[in-house]
Amino acid sequence: MNARVDSRRLLLIDDSEIALAYSESLLTDAGFEVRAVSSLQAFQAVLADWKPHLIVTDLYMPEMNGAELCQWLRRQVTTSRIPIVLCSSAPDEELAAVARSVGADAYLSKLAGLDALPERLNTLCDEILW
Repeated sequence: MNARVDSRRLLLIDDSEIALAYSESLLTDAGFEVRAVSSLQAFQAVLADWKPHLIVTDLYMPEMNGAELCQWLRRQVTTSRIPIVLCSSAPDEELAAVARSVGADAYLSKLAGLDALPERLNTLCDEILW
């Protein structure tokens, strides 16, 4: 059904190495091309020479939280139109409010389990990208 799934490029940032490794594995197995980073510096380095279709960011990170990152990305000419998904263990209501306030395209609670990530991101790609 989705002939283009294999070309969907995701940039994932999360300061939790465990969550990052698990998410990267799940998404790669689901056919996404994934770049996973755990620091702002690595994130910016990947963005400099690779254009993702979608950015998935954790909300609570030490250098710059996901809300601040989303706002920063929206101000950059090269990234202003890339869909952004906030992913966090925060309650849905809080996540929804933050996503709305910073211009994120969607949010996903880690409370539902990371196993829902590939399906949710595929749905989002279908809605937004193709």
